[in-house]
Amino acid sequence: MIRVAISAVLFFVAFFIETSFISSLPSIFSTIPIVFGLSVYLIQNQNIYDGIGWMIGYGFLIDLMNMNDIPFYTISTAIATLIAVTTARHLFSNRSFYGVMACSLSSYAALVIVESFMTSFEWPIFLQMHFERLVMLMIIVGILFYTAPKIFVFLKTSTNVSQRF
Repeated sequence: MIRVAISAVLFFVAFFIETSFISSLPSIFSTIPIVFGLSVYLIQNQNIYDGIGWMIGYGFLIDLMNMNDIPFYTISTAIATLIAVTTARHLFSNRSFYGVMACSLSSYAALVIVESFMTSFEWPIFLQMHFERLVMLMIIVGILFYTAPKIFVFLKTSTNVSQRF
């Protein structure tokens, strides 16, 4: 129960950072998909259920707050979640950098394909926005792949040290 509560708090922190702080940054930096990247990383490397909850919760909150021009964004994120889970379990290795990248690329491609059927945007703007988000997603997932294991080891050793005192 505590793990679920901590995961929910971390999700809301990441969601609010992405929707308030990151979205106010200039140009390409405003397209950083923090929650999507963390969700795919969680699905691929850590707890699959937390990642599923984060990704679908993200789509639900975006729909609830009406923060996207695309209707039923929850459907898009649910399909992207299904693709991420399927590729993480059956297609790509979680120990490989390329496996994690391919899982995030395939799930984001599914999101874009579903969104393309639901949108009436100008195609050049739509494709430019998603290309920028894809580049930033790859950077975020790459950083997570190399730093997250070190952070988990640090947290484990620091909790073990504090329990000794």
